Parts: sequence; C-alpha cells; structure tokens
Amino acid sequence: MPYDSLLDREPTGFSIEITPSAARKVPSFAAVLPADTPVYVTNLPGTDVCEAMGVCRRLRDEGMRPVPHLAARGLKSRGDLAVWLDRAVGEGGVREILLIAGSGERAAGPFPDTLAVLDSGLLETAGLRGFGVAGHPEGHPNAGPAVLADALRRKQAFAAAHGFDAWIVTQFTFSAAPVLRWAETMADAGVTLPIRVGLPGPAKPATLINYARQCGVGASLRVLTRQPDVMTGLVRSWTPDTILADLTRQGLWAGRGHFAGVHLFPFGGFAKAATWATESAGRTVYPGLNADGEAVGLT
Repeated sequence: MPYDSLLDREPTGFSIEITPSAARKVPSFAAVLPADTPVYVTNLPGTDVCEAMGVCRRLRDEGMRPVPHLAARGLKSRGDLAVWLDRAVGEGGVREILLIAGSGERAAGPFPDTLAVLDSGLLETAGLRGFGVAGHPEGHPNAGPAVLADALRRKQAFAAAHGFDAWIVTQFTFSAAPVLRWAETMADAGVTLPIRVGLPGPAKPATLINYARQCGVGASLRVLTRQPDVMTGLVRSWTPDTILADLTRQGLWAGRGHFAGVHLFPFGGFAKAATWATESAGRTVYPGLNADGEAVGLT
C-alpha cells in the first residue's frame, strides 16, 4: 500500500492563504502554485471588500480556487451578508468560502458566530459549492471541547442537508500530537468532515513564536521552544517538514482522522510557503521510505 503524503491528497494536497495587500506583490500565482490550488483570501479588520473580491477574481482567472474568509461578527446586517455573498459569487468567481467567527467578542450585527450565518437561509441560494469551518486542536479561549464538537456536528449536518461540500481547516500547529488526539476525539463525537491541518510555512523561528503566542497554540509552541537548535539560533529558517512527516506517518497511514491535506499559513512570506509546498509534494515524506513504501536513504 503506497505511503503518500498529506501534500499529495487529491484534488490538491495543500491550500494556502494570502492577504489582499500581499497579493499585490505576487506577479503571477500560476508561476508559484499548481493549477486549482485553493487560495484563501483573508478578511482582517479594515479589509476593503472590493479589493478582496478583486483578488478572488484574479485568482480564478489565473487558474486557482479562491476561498475568501467570511467573518460573521464583522457583518452589520442580514443585508450585508446578502451583498457579500452576491459579490463573492458574481464578482469574485467564488464557489467556496471559509466561515470564521472573526476577531473580537462582540458582533457588529446579528451574527455572533458562524452557526448564525448558516441559520440565515442565505447560503443555500448563493450559488456556493461548499464551505470550510475552523477547527481548534489546541482549544479555544471562549468555548470548551464539548461545545466545539457540537458546533462542528451542526455544521456537518447543515452541509449534508443542503448538499454542500464542507471541511475543517485547523489552527496552525508545530506538533502532530495535539492534532491527532483532537481528530480522534472529533471522530468519536461523530464529526467526519475532511480535515486540512494548519501548518506554518517556512519562517524564522522568532516570527513563528510571536504568532503562536498571539494565537494561543501553547501545547505545540512548547514543542518548538524545546528544540535547542531553534532556540539557540542554529536554525535560521524553520520548515514544516518534520511535522508533515509525523502527521503523514502517524495519522494518515494509521487511518486516524479524516485528513484531506495541509493548509499553509505563510508567516514567513507567501512566495516562500508556496515554493516549499510545490517542491515538497511528491518528495519522500520521511527518512527511510519513499512514496511506495520502499527503503531509501535520507533525503
């Protein structure tokens, strides 16, 4: 049985995200990404909707799959949601979105969370094919595991009832262990949505540690900071090769969790992350075996 990498899941083994401002610096997405790569367009506070939809249209025109973030708490009204969906599908050529709650604890309008967006009745007629939702292997500051599992089950049921593709994109991690434990827990809770594991792209260790502290990935951050080469400066650029190998070997090959691929957070730069992912796909996924399970030397 072939031992394939999470980067080689079909139809596209990895997805990646970009801000509208970073997109301006990319001369050609087709030059750095395989065709049909899902590219998530972030929706940070203050993001201009026109610019975001322009990025989506450009991605579609260059052969990519645009997946804009829809932040529930940032919507001021039901009308805002209707307009956003109409523009995403019409102007941006969007067929898939990522539903997130958004920053801040208070909603600007009637949507305190992503379930409220699903309950609006607007997604069913928007022309979308599917949506992603967030997963939190290392926990959430405002909700416990049981609440999070129940929310994922409800989103899964909504997708099944209305014919949507649906999947989970996890928060980024530096360690396979929390993801594998969480995936097993979710499966036991009846959540069977495909999982895209969030990984940081290549970056300086100091940059990653800063983002990890901001985003609350404490358990795997401790794994990173216990690596002497990282903390003493011997490693100038961290890459996700080791964790990818661990996830592939321990998770995908053992059949634990519904792993569908990797989602890259390009903290060290979009081009660097895209290049790493494109070059890594199809490589030996960990020392000792190649993609056909045959013994090989170190790569």
